[in-house]
Parts: sequence; C-alpha cells; structure tokens
Amino acid sequence: MKNIAVLVTDNAVGSHLMGVRDFFDYANTLWRYLHPNDDNVLFDTRIYSADGSQIQCSNGFLLPARPIQEIDKADVLLAVPAFTYDKTGLTDYLYQAQPMFELLAQASAEGALVASHCSGTFAMAEAGILNGRQATTCWWLKEVFASRYPQVELRMDELVVSDEHLLTGGATTSLTSLCLAILERLYGYQLATNLSKVLLLDRHRLSQQAFIDPHFVIGHRDSLIEKIQHWMQQNYAQTIGLDDICDQFAVTKRTLIRRFKAACGETPLVYLQQIRVEKAKQLLEGTDMPVERIVEMVGYGDPASFRKLFSTLTQLTPKAYRQRFSYRQTA
Repeated sequence: MKNIAVLVTDNAVGSHLMGVRDFFDYANTLWRYLHPNDDNVLFDTRIYSADGSQIQCSNGFLLPARPIQEIDKADVLLAVPAFTYDKTGLTDYLYQAQPMFELLAQASAEGALVASHCSGTFAMAEAGILNGRQATTCWWLKEVFASRYPQVELRMDELVVSDEHLLTGGATTSLTSLCLAILERLYGYQLATNLSKVLLLDRHRLSQQAFIDPHFVIGHRDSLIEKIQHWMQQNYAQTIGLDDICDQFAVTKRTLIRRFKAACGETPLVYLQQIRVEKAKQLLEGTDMPVERIVEMVGYGDPASFRKLFSTLTQLTPKAYRQRFSYRQTA
C-alpha cells in the first residue's frame, strides 16, 4: 500500500482536495474489481494541515485535517493549491504553506514522489526542490513564476511535467492528469489506462498551450518590460525585430533579452509569436476567414511557417483548433 500525504491550507480549492481523495479511492475500487481475491489496498490517502486545524476550503466547506508532524513515511506528498488568481492570493497561500516547505524538501531528498499543480507548484519552488529542474504551473501565473524562480526551467508546453521524482501540473483540471501520472508511476501504465477509461479521462490531453490567453496572464514587476509588452500587443501585425524594439525603447539588445527573460521566462520574439498566435486563435474562433488571410492579419507572410508555429504553441493545427473551439458552428 502506498501512503499519500495531501498537504492543504485554508482557501484550498475544495474540488481539488476532494478530487484527490476521490481519484485514489476510485483506483482502490478498480483494483478490487480487477483482483477480487486480493485484499490489498493500493492507496491510503490522508489530509494534513500545518497544525492539524480543520481546513476551510475556498467553497466554504470545512474539512478535518491531521497535523503535518504526524506524517511518518509518505510515498507521495501532494500539495493542494489554494484558490489563487492574483498576487495577493498567492502571497497568502505561500505564507500559510511555509511550515510545509521543510517537509517537501526532506521528502524530495529521500526520493519520495512530490507533486502539485496550479498554484501549488509555487510551494514546491519555495521549498527549493525545483531549482535546476523542469516544471510547469498554471498559465496565468507563468510570468510571476518565471520571475520569482529563475533557476527553474518552466515548461508551459506540457500539461504534466515529470522530472525524476518531482511532478508538476498546469492549471485547474490538470489535477486528473497529475493523479494519473502518479498512478502510472506507482502501479504501471495499464492500470492508469484502465482507470482513465472508467473515469472518461483523455490521456492524450498533453498540453495547456491551446488555452493560454496572454490578456489574463498576471504581470511581473519590471515596468520597462510591461511597456514593451503593451507596445507589442498594439503593433503585433507590423514587422517587428529586436532592433525595432531597442530603437523604440532606447535599450540594448543584451539588456532587452536579459530583462525580458527574467520577467517573462522567454525572449521578446517568442512573446511576440505568442501574441500573434493568440490573435489568430480569436479569429479562428469567431470568423470563417481563410487561414491564409488570418496569417496575413497577424503579421506573418508565410502561411506554412505560421502553421508550424501555431501547431507548436497550441498542439493543434489551425484547422483542428477552429473545429474544436469555434463558437460559430451550428448544430
């Protein structure tokens, strides 16, 4: 039996907390169904808070918890995120989660699986266990994450990132994919696949890129880079190179790239590509305009290269994206 210690704070997302419990209870039930003569239980899932006080979830529900001091040996430490959509909420979450950082660091040092998703990945980063490793987080906090933890290689092209014994997931509903990854790591691919079929979970949902909207990404603290981002959002359809940006804002290329990467976790031209792809997504969703015309409107001259870029950033072709997200489709 594997012991899962679920670490929570007040304002934890209620559906995430209960979703973890439900997922691994479903895994136990499926195991018993497949092995009726086996009395083993796959998972024992317990909830822990810093001092053992009951948790008030973001939806108002009160749930009992054990103190983290009672954790003896856990095979998995899973930090449940708080309901966080701005910097203030993130600060409150990390303050409450602070007593858990040492526990996360110790578990990581001992080789236990440590996992979280959404804003919970910030707790893992604060514990220092993601330094020099790959990770992901919720997309609207990606710039905050990149600026705060420059030693972490942020991967926004994957829904779940696995780096040895550390697992991180993207926004909100990536929880189920994260739990599937934990199940597969501990009990194999076949059982994880069987459970995904029972729960109607798409194992091919591998990226959150298609859902990212730059307008909702919470900013950083570099006022110069904010001005450059705003200018790029207004002029994305024009031909823009690094020299154009440097001339417009009287900054050297070296300084521009360094500060932009520190603030956003990516280069200026990659950010410009993301803006153009986002504009193309909006046009694919809301019009029946040919792709070639859309490519022209967002500032690209080569439809083939843009299709390749679009597919790289969204994991979908423009045609597949329109079929999936267009709100002009009729029954």
